[in-house]
Amino acid sequence: MASPATTLDLSPLPVAARREVRDFYLFLLARRAKSGQIVTPPVTRRFTDLCGGLSWKGDAVAAQRKLRDE
Repeated sequence: MASPATTLDLSPLPVAARREVRDFYLFLLARRAKSGQIVTPPVTRRFTDLCGGLSWKGDAVAAQRKLRDE
């Protein structure tokens, strides 16, 4: 779990403001990398990244019933 000093809650901000803060953060990381201090930005994962990338080869209803009955 991250310490409070490294965690920043942006949820009270509107979506546009959160995007602006994120873009500024990435700008600062890029500027820091150019100065010789290599820092890679954090990788964010979204559920939509998986859409269309997974395939199910089986009966989904049977699998659900099996899990339910366990």
